[in-house]
Amino acid sequence: MSDAQSILKNSQEIRKLGSGTSFKAIFVVSSLFQKNDKNGKPYYEMAVTDSFGTIEAKIWSDASWFDRSDPNMEASSTAKRLEDEKLRSLAGCSVGIDGKTTEFRGQTQFNFNKITLLDQDKFPPSQYLPRSPISLEELVKRYEELVSSCRPEVAEFIRFVYDGDTWKQFRDWPAAVSHHHAYANGLLEHTLSVTDCAKSMAESLRTSGYDIDVDIVVAGGLLHDLGKLGSYRMGSIPEMTLEGAVLDHIAIGYSKFMELAEKSGLDNSLKLQIAHILLSHHGQREFGSPVVPATPEAMVVSSADELDFRVFCWKDSVKDLTEDQPISQWHQATGRRFWNR
Repeated sequence: MSDAQSILKNSQEIRKLGSGTSFKAIFVVSSLFQKNDKNGKPYYEMAVTDSFGTIEAKIWSDASWFDRSDPNMEASSTAKRLEDEKLRSLAGCSVGIDGKTTEFRGQTQFNFNKITLLDQDKFPPSQYLPRSPISLEELVKRYEELVSSCRPEVAEFIRFVYDGDTWKQFRDWPAAVSHHHAYANGLLEHTLSVTDCAKSMAESLRTSGYDIDVDIVVAGGLLHDLGKLGSYRMGSIPEMTLEGAVLDHIAIGYSKFMELAEKSGLDNSLKLQIAHILLSHHGQREFGSPVVPATPEAMVVSSADELDFRVFCWKDSVKDLTEDQPISQWHQATGRRFWNR
């Protein structure tokens, strides 16, 4: 691959290419679904990821699939056709892509014409996956500062929750499989962003004379996505678990929180207030919350969570826009186009 390295593109560069431009790249396959076109011919929709982001592409029936995953294969030897069994299990694998940009209904579309399964030891998927842009050392430092700012009873419980393997997962897990913070350390980054924002709002409200417990806000912020430890996993790509798909992270997080609160002997008033934040942090029932925020602390955490999600989506949507293209494409999850003012 060294000879071709100079012509390889990353996802950020590819998204800026004009229609009709060919490209080569190395990605990790996030998802692959087979469908049929209007003529009944099979085609695939593939989502691929690198450290710069994600691209969704079409793979039509005339595309070529090759297998160069054998570590003993000489670089000069002809690649064999990818077997159907391996094709169906491509998710999480690094692949070489030959593709071309096209225009469909006024929007840029990416077509992959040649897909090659690579040697996973020589091209490890982890090498091409995104991580939080903030260093892990900085994230851990911010976490410790937030926990230490709480009164002892609250701080001790947070440390009790995030201990051992739970801490390792909380540190490394993604916050989602798409939309926001869908990368390694993403859950920790999102949680800290929400908690920092919520703490600032709570302190401002206290200064304005409102009765609000800042420590409960911090605890609720740090624990609000506890259920994502059971909803997602960080393999070679961020993945949703079966439990996450059929139960959702709010239910999983509430159940886990109540178990740990009972085990630690957490004060009943603190337990109920923090549990309410976990159950209500999506703000509205139609967004998945079993209850709506009914305390100042819950309202603050819910608002901070929603704000962090939307601002992240704004940043991700406008980062590749050119000066003559200030408005993003339609963002389905937030129901809007974003403006790079």
